[in-house]
Amino acid sequence: MCGEFLSPESQASLRALGLYDTVAALKPATMTQAHLFSRRGLRLQVKLPGVAWGVSRFALDAALALAAARAGAQVREGITATTVQSITAGYEVAIRDGRGEPASVRGRAIAAACGRHPLPGLRPHTPEAHSRPTHVGVKCHYEGLVLPPEVRLYLFDGGYAGLCPIEDGRANVALLVTQAAFARAGSVRAMIDMAATLNPALSRDLIGGRALPESEVAVAPVDTGRPATPWDRFARLGDGAVMIPPLCGDGMAMALRAAELCDRLAHEFLRGERSLASWEANYRASWHREFDRPIRLGRALQSLLGQPGLGDALLGVGVLLPPLSARLVRATRAAPVAGVDSNDPPVILQIEDRR
Repeated sequence: MCGEFLSPESQASLRALGLYDTVAALKPATMTQAHLFSRRGLRLQVKLPGVAWGVSRFALDAALALAAARAGAQVREGITATTVQSITAGYEVAIRDGRGEPASVRGRAIAAACGRHPLPGLRPHTPEAHSRPTHVGVKCHYEGLVLPPEVRLYLFDGGYAGLCPIEDGRANVALLVTQAAFARAGSVRAMIDMAATLNPALSRDLIGGRALPESEVAVAPVDTGRPATPWDRFARLGDGAVMIPPLCGDGMAMALRAAELCDRLAHEFLRGERSLASWEANYRASWHREFDRPIRLGRALQSLLGQPGLGDALLGVGVLLPPLSARLVRATRAAPVAGVDSNDPPVILQIEDRR
């Protein structure tokens, strides 16, 4: 489940990791601006700090796995990791294959990119986790839509939706909604239809499109308030460290940047040039230094925009203080984009005719 939006910041990490050409070869859709549509018809346009990419996770993940294999990694598909134990020489991971047969893998180092679910036994459940509101994420690909080179966000009572062009002329519709909203809808397609009813701008943008049922995905619970844990006996990356607020539009870039931060430290540890404690301390410090602020701001924006009435009020502020929205965009990014003009991008606020 993913918005499939690679912000401009992600391209710097792809270059650093030697993967830029790999992803560029997928011919991702390009975007230069974002549009935010409120429940009542307000429209906020913000120029992105560079060129963003839209690429499906089906294409991206397969390409990255192939690149890893070509670089010498052993890629094992259809394997489920169940537990991790510390041993004298490093770690032992209990696994099972698609037939349920148990086995184990040993290694000196681990970097876990296991998504929003921690491996069993790594992070105990706390009372606070059960008291926080959680959400449901859904997505579906469409073909036949006519879209400008931009990512679009739509607010509605119960959540928000994103519309992002991806490769091969298709588009990805992704939503983050309350569990109550999804329960009322009952399915991925019904949830998208309900969102389109609640925000006419989304309804208009989906006209002429055909949903691809094989691309439908739903995932729950999504806990965007979970405390960050960049290290839990070993390095954790992406949503494995913290569930990044999707509204930031920078989740994939942050995950790639975390891999970049971890790469050199892991290399030095495996060469005997750095202790495990030093790897942990340096990774923790650099992770928190880069990500704490954008995550904190992203959570605040998600909370405010998720409340009926406040979304329109916040967009209204944009017309009075145009540079503010541009500064918020930059503040929710994990790192600056090299070579991008530092001047505030233009912000445009318009009232749509809802008739």
